[in-house]
Amino acid sequence: MSDSKDVMKRLHGIGIIPAIVLDRVEDAAPLADALCKGGLPAAEVTFRTPAAHDAMIAMKKQRPELIVGAGTVLTKEQVDSALDAGAEFIVAPGLNPEVVKYCQAKGVAVCPGISSASELEQALALGLHTVKFFPAEAMGGIKTIKALCGPYKTMTFLPTGGVNTNNMLDYLSFNKIFAVGGTWMVKGDLIKNGRFDEVERISREAVLKMLGMHIKHIGINCTEADGKNTADAFANLLQGTVRETSKGYFGSEMIEIMVKEHFGTKGHIAIGVNNVERALAYYRALGFAFDESSITYDEAGDAKFAYFKDEMGGFRVHFVNN
Repeated sequence: MSDSKDVMKRLHGIGIIPAIVLDRVEDAAPLADALCKGGLPAAEVTFRTPAAHDAMIAMKKQRPELIVGAGTVLTKEQVDSALDAGAEFIVAPGLNPEVVKYCQAKGVAVCPGISSASELEQALALGLHTVKFFPAEAMGGIKTIKALCGPYKTMTFLPTGGVNTNNMLDYLSFNKIFAVGGTWMVKGDLIKNGRFDEVERISREAVLKMLGMHIKHIGINCTEADGKNTADAFANLLQGTVRETSKGYFGSEMIEIMVKEHFGTKGHIAIGVNNVERALAYYRALGFAFDESSITYDEAGDAKFAYFKDEMGGFRVHFVNN
């Protein structure tokens, strides 16, 4: 079994956790492929059908990199069944202290559901740091979560129920959101009709929207003698202002003039993202490597800046939080 803290860190990096209902075990393998190809290597297989146990086994066998967990877990017996199938995390719709304690004793990550301050008090008493907020939209969505975070500042949330591509950023933009969960990329009719290509497409669409990638600025290597004049020229062109930095200048916020430290043979490109930690998880899964020495972190321990390891066309490329 994977270390529960490591599992939770990986799920946080993925950011979106598909909640799956499978009627047929034979759909498990192609579904695992579709999710991984779409950039969502996580699956919460719900105990809403008899196929759940065997489906988890099949998904993990097909895609070992997939983090497979069990959802709609109501009893200790279901916890045992999930662990027997290789589940790495447990999600429950409500907070049953006995089930939570049983999971903790087994060393598996557990995320029970809450929808009130009283339940949140119970979760804290059980030593939990992350809870499922369900049903999210019906219970007031991100506004309710933010209200709960007033007195309960140490808790993070996994909202599910009514979350989709259109509203997920309302949740993910708040730093107390652990990840979001949903069914919109794994709808029953898509699975029933074998539309795994559509599962992959919707998954990728969700991931790219979550990341929110765009060119933030371009860095130009320059001599100290020419740096200020170059910054002035770009500021004039782009109708911006010159801003001096420890490494040179910005000639508007779109162009960085590097005079004291050069990155890349030709320069560098900064890609803004909504969450560098999640961008790293996504691109590492694609096989990209990062310059580990370049990564800087925020107070919560999440990456906020990172260079790719290799140049691209003579340019170093880095992620930075929007």
